[in-house]
Amino acid sequence: MHRFNPAPNLLLVGGPKTGTTSLMHWLSSHKQIFHPWSNESQFLMAGIAEFPTSPLHPRGTAILAPNTDLSDFNDENWIMDKSAFHIYSEQALITIRDQMPDAKIIITIRDPIEMMLSMHQEHRKRLVDYTTTQDEMIEKCKNVNFLPNLDDAETYSFLRFPRLKERVQTWAEELGDRVKIIQLSSIKERPLETVNEIITWLGEEEFSEDTKLSRQNESGEMNKASWAKIFRKPPQWTISLAKILIPSHNLRKTIFDPLRAPAFKPKPYKRPEISAETRDLLEKAFNEEIEFQQNITKYISSELLI
Repeated sequence: MHRFNPAPNLLLVGGPKTGTTSLMHWLSSHKQIFHPWSNESQFLMAGIAEFPTSPLHPRGTAILAPNTDLSDFNDENWIMDKSAFHIYSEQALITIRDQMPDAKIIITIRDPIEMMLSMHQEHRKRLVDYTTTQDEMIEKCKNVNFLPNLDDAETYSFLRFPRLKERVQTWAEELGDRVKIIQLSSIKERPLETVNEIITWLGEEEFSEDTKLSRQNESGEMNKASWAKIFRKPPQWTISLAKILIPSHNLRKTIFDPLRAPAFKPKPYKRPEISAETRDLLEKAFNEEIEFQQNITKYISSELLI
């Protein structure tokens, strides 16, 4: 069992595809912010998944938090976690509310239609066995009347994750001024100003005006080249042979992971346009979410917004 102290006290809780990866990289470069994971941890959801997290990972899948790396920890004031599904987790909210009273929380939001389409592209980019096209995905969602179903992993992430209104309101009501809410447009259009507003909120020294912030987790798709497909999913006989010739799992990873890595590197990709008819359908399906984000100060105190 792994333990570390102090616990994370700066939490980027999502939603997914709303700029959390860029914020994670930018904030972790601050001298008073430490990030002990390579990317996401979902540590507050560890165990049996409360809901599907992708078309290939249904409810009931085990979520295993990665080991932390504390080798470079130098008593920074803030220990950061970025977990884009925490916003949907009742377990995560209760834990933060009741057991993490000093933690500050960042929620990021995005136009629901753009989020839905970006989620699809992300699954296509990251999941080796997910091959459903954008048009096929939208048709599957249409067939279930654009309503998320916990038992339908195939469409759940596209229909539930863009619906953030209720979750944002709940987190704001439960945690009050411990929360800041940021629209993706702010992250894209004024990245340094947005990050510095967060840092000021944390009581730390802002980045200088000449600080360069690069975007992270840009759009892309899985490499379709034959060699890449083979390296991502080698024939079973090569795996069996490697286990015989190199019995050590760690040694196999040391040798083969660098060879396989290029096959997982996404290629540049422009997402297919959707028709006017499809956009109209999606606008009707997500009309409540669209209205919420367009008029957010009707629902959320402006003091909680960045």
